[in-house]
Amino acid sequence: MRRLRTTILSALMATAAVASAVSPYPQLELKADRFFHQKEWAQAAATYDLMLDEKPSVPATYGRAIVCGAMAGDSDAGTRLFGKALDNHVPFDSVFSRVRSASFELGRADLYEHFLLGIKAKHPWMRRTANAYLLRYYAFRRDGANMVAYADIMLQGSPDNIGFLSTKAAGQMLSGDTRGGLATYDRILAIDPRDYNALLETGNWHALRAAPGSDEAVLAAEYLGRAYRIRPTPHVAATLSRLGFPPGPTGLKKQSL
Repeated sequence: MRRLRTTILSALMATAAVASAVSPYPQLELKADRFFHQKEWAQAAATYDLMLDEKPSVPATYGRAIVCGAMAGDSDAGTRLFGKALDNHVPFDSVFSRVRSASFELGRADLYEHFLLGIKAKHPWMRRTANAYLLRYYAFRRDGANMVAYADIMLQGSPDNIGFLSTKAAGQMLSGDTRGGLATYDRILAIDPRDYNALLETGNWHALRAAPGSDEAVLAAEYLGRAYRIRPTPHVAATLSRLGFPPGPTGLKKQSL
């Protein structure tokens, strides 16, 4: 089956090559974009390849060429074209962002994920970079399990990175591991006691479960009060007031109940 796909793609590329002899670059671009929008993936992939042969340093072309190749069943398109981009000094982050845009345009975010996984497998020296992009992708998708897994991978090389820890904590909370998530937020606050996100997330979690005047309300007010002093907002002020600790000019003032 793979040999058959290769034969078909080769034939299409040969046909496109003949056409390119009389087609200037702008016409090739129009054809490629038309094939893309008509979802004629093999023809689109072949035409984008011809464009890259003529102008191999255009990041946008790589994005669509890689996605069209994947849609046409060419499992090697991503790594092959990524190698070509590097050979032509195209920044890897430009290729990543263009593949992401093209994948999301089609409503096929999984193509971007598979591209990153392929890069990680085929280019070991890019593994950490690909893992960082995968972590951001899973955070965007709110995939709690993979947020935790990839945050842990990244933390192996940077154990006190607050960005990675914040993503891990959010993933733990999404996955239902509340105790783990709160522990990770506390770890963040041990590194940076003024981390607003950790204070706000922890305080809000306790506030949702607290009755005014309860021990949990006191705990929530401690976190939210610290957050309010860093960045006062009406929402935090209202939450503190509901808990019985309205913020004042000199700090929190416990209401008499």
